[in-house]
Amino acid sequence: MRLFDRFPALICFASAFNSLASALAPSDTWRDADIGQSGYVGGDHNIDPESASQFKQLWNATFKEGERHWAKPLVYTLQSGRQIVFTASTENIVRTFDAATGELIVERQIHPPWPMEAAYCTNVSKSMGIMGTPVIYAEYDVVFFYVKSYIEDYRVPGGASPALNGVYYLNAIYLDGLQDVYYWPIFLDDVPADNDPRKIFLGGLLLQRPSLAMVGNILYAGFGGMCDAFNYTGVLVAVNVDTQKVNRWVTQGGPNSAYTDDWTLWHGGGAGGIWQAGMGLASDGQDVFFTVDNGGGSTDTNISTKAISGKMPMDIVSESVVRVNANDSGVQLQDWFRPFDYQSDQGEDIGSGGVSILDSSLFKTDKVKRMAVAASKNFKMYITDLDNLGGYREGKNGTDAVLQTIPLDGEVYGGIGSYPLEGGYVYVNPAGAPLSAYRFSSSNSTSSGPLFSLAGRSSISSPHARGVGIPTVTSRNSTAGSGIVWVTDAEKGLLAYKAVPVNGTLMEIPLPKVEGAMMYSRPVFGDGRVYVFDAKDKLIALGVK
Repeated sequence: MRLFDRFPALICFASAFNSLASALAPSDTWRDADIGQSGYVGGDHNIDPESASQFKQLWNATFKEGERHWAKPLVYTLQSGRQIVFTASTENIVRTFDAATGELIVERQIHPPWPMEAAYCTNVSKSMGIMGTPVIYAEYDVVFFYVKSYIEDYRVPGGASPALNGVYYLNAIYLDGLQDVYYWPIFLDDVPADNDPRKIFLGGLLLQRPSLAMVGNILYAGFGGMCDAFNYTGVLVAVNVDTQKVNRWVTQGGPNSAYTDDWTLWHGGGAGGIWQAGMGLASDGQDVFFTVDNGGGSTDTNISTKAISGKMPMDIVSESVVRVNANDSGVQLQDWFRPFDYQSDQGEDIGSGGVSILDSSLFKTDKVKRMAVAASKNFKMYITDLDNLGGYREGKNGTDAVLQTIPLDGEVYGGIGSYPLEGGYVYVNPAGAPLSAYRFSSSNSTSSGPLFSLAGRSSISSPHARGVGIPTVTSRNSTAGSGIVWVTDAEKGLLAYKAVPVNGTLMEIPLPKVEGAMMYSRPVFGDGRVYVFDAKDKLIALGVK
């Protein structure tokens, strides 16, 4: 194996761009949902229940045979004033469309995608390219995304197919024309992790699935297993886009973590991937929050029932909600929470869902200033203190030190949605169960009552299958009565409900028929329009004609 660093000399990122800078339009969707992944995308998309009930299909776009779009589309207004939809596919093809008319503006293949036969999961797609949802650097009309590709015979003979010949690039391109930014892309492979020099970044064994998070000038990305087929270690990559400095933090680090040179040995590197069913990494504007799925666990939490503070440093992190921060010393673990009854490798790991940071102007109590929600495959939803996630067994009688544990009727993939108006609600969409709304009550923080209580459910259930979508909420000018909860369903397509339940029922808003939806997806919004990929990978635009 050749180990080397191909990064160019450090440069000032801003100097590579035009001197002109654009400003976001209020109706743009330039990242996956909001920075905190609360699922509330605001009141500036000019959509309310009355207008949504009049939606028609405005246009649709079809793509090449075998091409898949696991990355969510983005909506953005260029300096020219033209609003566009940006898409990125598993064939590493990026495109821009006119948001109003659907006209294809530009199309480009970035790098050749890696063929999937060696991973034994061509049901996901025939090739593996861009999977994680990109993020737009709005100040310069530039979009960032990770690209999986290959270099023939790079590490082993066999051309492109062997997993060890797969690599990752971080690309930056201009949205107006889709051309590369000077000095980009960055080559990610062959560099050891900051917290364990044995753990080399091998892009062919990894999958970049969660949506990207831009926090200031730091771009965060999570990596997990490539179809869970190889020896891998979960990785968080933090890139300073001004200097191109790259930090890699592995979830399974230190001398006691699993390690082997056999790159085909399943979970030989300890696993502990960052997947979240594609949901974005969450941030409060300073730190980043995400979940780590099944893998090696610390010795203490595997054999002991004693309480361990979430502020205690951990080399090996799995089955946990974590909080990290990137600084001059690299990525540092700040806090963590692991459920006391976690089930490693039994299909109940916490890593199928992400972390949602709730709006602290409403979701707070006299004692807790900021809250977050995590849900996963263990049929539970955890309400946590964002500033003290909970550690391990720090609650009463060795249970969880969280604000509330809510039992659910199914597994959750991706995460929850929230609505910080009209009293405040959170929405969860378990597999095989109805969409459910829970109302917030801060007054219960001083009584024995729960902070969140079931307020209503939809009249239909999602299929008893993996692939349910993430609830996403809009309102019009943040006014009462205008809230809508949107969900995608792999079989039923796009569904919408009034955000406030009536007599225990979430009232459905009629929409035009959409033929299913991409698994684990959510719709995105423009100016009076909503966009979604259907189950046949067709991009659908709905709005009022």
